[in-house]
Amino acid sequence: MENAQLSSHTRIVKKADSLEGWCEEVFDRLRQRNEAQNIALFIWHEEGLKLVASQTQREFCFFQQFRPAEEYSGYRIDWEKLAESVKENDGSYISELPINAAWRQSSMQWEHAVIPLYENEEILGYMLLEVELFNEEKKFSESSLLWLKDRAERQLKCRILSHNLNQFHLSSKKNELDLALNNHTLASQLSHLKSLHEISLRFTKATSISSLCRIAVELGKSRLQIDRMAIFLCDMETCMMWGTWGTDKYGNTIDRSDVNQNLPNNPFMEEALARKNELIVKENVPLYFGQEQVGIGWNIMMAMWNNDECIGWIAADNLIYKSPLDEPKKEAIKLLAASVCQKIIKLRETEEADERFYQLQEHCRRQTQDLEYLQSRVDVVNAQNQWLGIHDASTGLLGARYFDLSFASFVACARDRRRNIASFSICMDFYKAFQKAYGEEATIRVFQTIAREVKSIIKPVGLNMLFTTQPGKLSLLVHCNDEVLLKEVADKIVKTAYTLNIENKASPFYQRVTLSVGLSTNCVSLFSLQSKVLKKAEKACLMAEKLGKNRYCVD
Repeated sequence: MENAQLSSHTRIVKKADSLEGWCEEVFDRLRQRNEAQNIALFIWHEEGLKLVASQTQREFCFFQQFRPAEEYSGYRIDWEKLAESVKENDGSYISELPINAAWRQSSMQWEHAVIPLYENEEILGYMLLEVELFNEEKKFSESSLLWLKDRAERQLKCRILSHNLNQFHLSSKKNELDLALNNHTLASQLSHLKSLHEISLRFTKATSISSLCRIAVELGKSRLQIDRMAIFLCDMETCMMWGTWGTDKYGNTIDRSDVNQNLPNNPFMEEALARKNELIVKENVPLYFGQEQVGIGWNIMMAMWNNDECIGWIAADNLIYKSPLDEPKKEAIKLLAASVCQKIIKLRETEEADERFYQLQEHCRRQTQDLEYLQSRVDVVNAQNQWLGIHDASTGLLGARYFDLSFASFVACARDRRRNIASFSICMDFYKAFQKAYGEEATIRVFQTIAREVKSIIKPVGLNMLFTTQPGKLSLLVHCNDEVLLKEVADKIVKTAYTLNIENKASPFYQRVTLSVGLSTNCVSLFSLQSKVLKKAEKACLMAEKLGKNRYCVD
């Protein structure tokens, strides 16, 4: 009697009467009668919605151990809310992509229906149906799916209970099965750990990020039995991604550095970046090479993080050999991603340090060249009368040549006195219009008057150089550490010119001569080039002009 009962308990349910057989039969009828191309069944099980079975382009897959619902789409979906929304939208809605797809393969639209399945008033789960539309006519209507609801109400709960009972009967040998499974898992983990150790040792030979990624892809395939694998890097600030090394649709390792594009904008990518340090899994979904679909299987993505910055991700699938995705392999991929991530961070730090070193070397080389050039120029000028031609021919003011000859000694004096060097750029507003309206001589007289006023203002502040580099513009360098005083000087220069009340009908705003002043409070550092000293003040002066003239701005 006991043997008969044991035999009865361990009996395997016939496929036609099983949940798997029910799913296969219903899916086949949905494909033939309703033309559904993608189908998925989700049921409530152990206080959560689980993925029971799916069919993607005639590729049927039943999960004896129900999977989390997220493993169908790769991201969380509120199926209850979606079903209510679909019901309000005449039973279906249309979008550009299937839910479990990543790239659009044609210009056709897809129709989606989410059917709630009940027994009496008890919700059992949801059936997802998808079909590609070749015209505007929808395929799914409430009347065409009444048979599905009727069959689910009559049979589904019975099949679910039968499946659970069968699983319970199989659990009578749970200890033996668990032991075998644990032994298999431990053996797989040990094998993967040995492989990961070998991969880590090989990483030490990588001298660049490209060589590192190639080693990771090749050894991931050969040592971890991953069918296809690719490594992509990204920059979250610019939202750009680029390829390194990957695998083509035949399993060959190829250079994917030609991939350089914006980050994909899809829910799967958003989910992967939102769930830090988690492996994102999609089961029985389209697989791609680039944006071309090449098969169906599982697809995973593991993002790599440097603190709170995502630097890239590892993607893998089972296109070639259809190998299953077990827990040891998941953990191995996570550990591989962590190892690759840390090595990339170290290589980047090394590359940045090398780049800074090369830049410093180049800077020192340029400085040496500049010093040699300046020395040769000083020698030439000393051999001649170095003070000839230092005045501007038209205004009589000191010109750019004076600046060239005196700058070095001016800077040396500032360093000896431990003073900062501030620069002013002083521009006469509407200079060309004034020159055109009042003539060359009047313009020169006004410009000379302004120069005298500036000299009288700056003289008490400290050692200074006042010169002109172009018509209508004065440049001023002064030794001063007091930023407040410098701002007062700039303000006084502007106000003094205004109070001179020199007529200028060419000025549409003030009808008088006004000045725009740019100030840089510390324009000379250890490595400053003479040609760059006035740039900040000139930039601030340009800003003052843009803001309405007759004012000063500080860089």
